[in-house]
Amino acid sequence: MTCHGGDGHEERFEFAHDGVNFSPSADTNGVCAQCHAEVTETYSKSLHYTVGGFSHALKEFAGDDNALDNPHEGLGEVFNLNCMNCHATCGECHVSRPSGYAGGLIDKHTFFSTPPMDQTCYGCHGARNAGEYMGTVGFAQDVHYEAGMTCTDCHDVTNFHGTGEQYDSMWEHATLPSCLDCHEEADPETAELAVHKTHGNDLSCQVCHGQANQNCFECHIEINEDRTSLASHSDMRVLFRIGLNPTVTEERPYKYVALRHIPTTAHTFDPAGDDLIPNFDERSNWKYSPTHNIQKITFQNESCDSCHGNERIFLSEDDMLESDSRISWEVIADPPEKIGY
Repeated sequence: MTCHGGDGHEERFEFAHDGVNFSPSADTNGVCAQCHAEVTETYSKSLHYTVGGFSHALKEFAGDDNALDNPHEGLGEVFNLNCMNCHATCGECHVSRPSGYAGGLIDKHTFFSTPPMDQTCYGCHGARNAGEYMGTVGFAQDVHYEAGMTCTDCHDVTNFHGTGEQYDSMWEHATLPSCLDCHEEADPETAELAVHKTHGNDLSCQVCHGQANQNCFECHIEINEDRTSLASHSDMRVLFRIGLNPTVTEERPYKYVALRHIPTTAHTFDPAGDDLIPNFDERSNWKYSPTHNIQKITFQNESCDSCHGNERIFLSEDDMLESDSRISWEVIADPPEKIGY
């Protein structure tokens, strides 16, 4: 009763759950804060709790910071019925599986300080990063997974619990892992290996060491008649494409990066209202991808010619769909000149 409350009818089973709070950790100022206030305070602003990455993207599509204000109309309805399913409470990692996945206790009422990756992280991220990492999506597992490493071996705890700052996307986190955190010898400034020195910061690590990833296309939503549930459908394909960096930053200065296609079209949200995303053409469908399926040797780095002149792995006009945003065409990349021997 300490966590879940309830009236405690010990003799009447049919009343045993009267007054019970089935999700006591949903309130970050609630029961968890009594002992873990320093964590719940930062978590209340984390992306896992606020789902701020989704809300920011929708507002940018709409060009309106107030686009989500009404949870029963327009993009606000989409966010409320769909995106918020990814919101996670403390308990949905440390005690149970995420409710948006399968729900249910992981191991009775055992509390896990470090949640089991295959029960929690995979539950929400299994279709992409966690699935690629564990080898359920794509061609092969990540070399770090094969070595027994888990998400928390690379990701600082602030990537999950937040830092106390409100972020618009995961890319703003100052504590995101970098390959160079462990592989200092690959730093192009000091590298002894010729390929690392030659390519410098022109390539992200995933361009050479990533594998095919999950890509989604042509998403459309359906809302039921009483407006209580939303379903989305898209086509999925596993493929590998290299393109121009759509967002060059100090942390990610690369010219070429591994890309992933997102499925939004100009008409994805039409069942929720007309012309809800007027800024659609200003956001690329091909995004920077942090592919989590690293291998030392991949089909594109087996030799110089495996990449140079290999048009198949570079984003081209043939990859573009009529439903893609206009700005998507700006990340098309011509393959580098073929190297002969």
